[in-house]
Amino acid sequence: MPGSEAGGSAFTPALAYSVLTPLYDLALEVLGFGRSFKAAVARLAEVQPGEAVLDLGCGTGTLLEALVACQPGAGFTGIGPDRHVLAIARRRLQRSARTVELVEGYAQDLPFPDQAFDLVISTLIFHHLPDPVKVSAFGEVRRVLAPHGRFLLVDFGAPPTRVARILLTSGSIFDGRDNMRANLAGELPEMLAAAGFDVTEISRPHRGVRHLLARPRISPAS
Repeated sequence: MPGSEAGGSAFTPALAYSVLTPLYDLALEVLGFGRSFKAAVARLAEVQPGEAVLDLGCGTGTLLEALVACQPGAGFTGIGPDRHVLAIARRRLQRSARTVELVEGYAQDLPFPDQAFDLVISTLIFHHLPDPVKVSAFGEVRRVLAPHGRFLLVDFGAPPTRVARILLTSGSIFDGRDNMRANLAGELPEMLAAAGFDVTEISRPHRGVRHLLARPRISPAS
């Protein structure tokens, strides 16, 4: 969400407008995507000691904070395009400075070498991105993951009920209806498969949010 890439060097500020950025964490709490939600995602990630972990679209650092609490023995990197939001994350993560690095950058052009991470996590970011940027970002995630790494994608999927569809479609006014289209159509698993991943859903949906675990597809020769 915060500082999400809209393509090129543009991005959507937290809550769509920079003036609302200070209210972002409060808004997530009210909507049910705050600290308890991030703590649940951190537990689901099952980070192991010594692993290199990338939080793609790290926002204000709440997920990184939860990840460090679950596994302080791993190394974490957070990336996002909005320097003002990253500044909030730096203040939040001051005590974790030795295990967390924050980087300004975009999902479709990750400034990391090939196979740099054991785990990439993205939470509520991809529904902000146009389809071509989604495709490019999935390719970049595939590139920076180790061959036996994993990608935990937590984002909106096909709404389970008509009411949920109405609510999510109405909410897409902040993110752009075209950006939400693939999410609401349930197309993210197919996009991941096309990028070279094997995909499974590993948890029950939470308020329309799906939890997809994607692993790089390994050829028999590998």
